[in-house]
Amino acid sequence: MERQSRLSGTPPLGFWAILDEAAIRRLVGGSAVMRDQLTHLLEVAKQPNITLQVITFDMGAHPGMPGSFVYMEFDQGDPELVYVDTLAGDLFLEAEADLSIYASMFDHLRAIALSPARTAGMISTVIESLEG
Repeated sequence: MERQSRLSGTPPLGFWAILDEAAIRRLVGGSAVMRDQLTHLLEVAKQPNITLQVITFDMGAHPGMPGSFVYMEFDQGDPELVYVDTLAGDLFLEAEADLSIYASMFDHLRAIALSPARTAGMISTVIESLEG
């Protein structure tokens, strides 16, 4: 909750999330839990500092499939950083070559994902299917 509060703090942090379609379709915790989670995603995505996109199944294989990562940029001039959570533990990547690979991957994922508006429409459709 503390991390989430930073998204609406002063100044609010910018946040750009790209989800695989499986994350919004795989039923975890039951229909009511999924409906609440997806509704929450739609609500927070309305904030101007938050961008949400979904990569649809029909995009096929994509570079984000091996696992999630967090690419962080800082306003205060601190160096960029990539965080990768693995079964072997947390990795923090700072080498220029690693940053370049992940920045390029993030740009590719943003390009193949649905627009934020189409993402919101897709999530709304999934929510409706959970209400039946």
